[in-house]
Amino acid sequence: MKYKLFILLALLSLLSCSQEKNNKQNMIFSELINYQYLDDSRPGYYLQVNSQNCHYEIKVNDLDTGKYFDPYSSYSVRIPLNLRIFKSGEQPISVKILPFQGKTLSKQASLQLRLISYSDMTDLENDYGGSTDLWEWKMPNLEEDFPFYAMDTVFEAKVPFEIDILNKYASDLSKIDNNILLKEVINQFKIKHASIKNNSQDVNALKYSFAPHMVQIYGSKEKLDKTVESILIAKPNEVLQPLENFVLKLYGNGRIATLLNTIDHDSAIWWADKHTGEPIGWQPVYLFKNKDTGEWHVW
Repeated sequence: MKYKLFILLALLSLLSCSQEKNNKQNMIFSELINYQYLDDSRPGYYLQVNSQNCHYEIKVNDLDTGKYFDPYSSYSVRIPLNLRIFKSGEQPISVKILPFQGKTLSKQASLQLRLISYSDMTDLENDYGGSTDLWEWKMPNLEEDFPFYAMDTVFEAKVPFEIDILNKYASDLSKIDNNILLKEVINQFKIKHASIKNNSQDVNALKYSFAPHMVQIYGSKEKLDKTVESILIAKPNEVLQPLENFVLKLYGNGRIATLLNTIDHDSAIWWADKHTGEPIGWQPVYLFKNKDTGEWHVW
């Protein structure tokens, strides 16, 4: 009887600690629930990327924005940027172009960028209020062999929100010993991976962690609910892969950590096609460490 009572008390203690941790995370993001925008504008920013014979990585505000490492020589995509914008003003953008094959860039490597703004992302019936091309950039022709080509610039964005959670709460992870940091991040990923595998992800915690992103894309409560619901639905043709073969990556000027798999450089939490074994689904997990409490939170 005493043994059973001890187990019950231990379980209650664990549940209490878990609930307390979720409550602390919820408190951090609570200010973004029912967010009051600074004005009535609802602009959106996109980056059109056309690439040939190269791979690439693109960051806005030092956050993972777009990457391409697939085995196909050409690719075209329009990347939404609002999720990487926290307030009005200059937005740093960096591009790193990498070889498609071998160790040096091909003379046929090409990358074209076009920055586009839409005036009203809530106006679905009228092409989001119409688009404006802000600038274009084209990779110059290379006359020599280079292992990569990098470009850094800034663009001006005007948005009706200001999100300063990372500035207020996130610690500088680059100052932590790399081995200690890696161990802590792996532990957080193990917890997340287990919750996915056991179908035990915390719905409320997911909703709160998505709160800043709903602000950035002007999402409604219904959109938030549908987003979380889509994450929780198991897909019969997808098989969750073991947490292995990954590297630690820092973003957000050292304030955000994640693990990327070494297959396609996407999230270390990923699913393979049931029949082909090819990567088919990913769940990115970005983490920051509270500089006041030392606790980890999902960004």
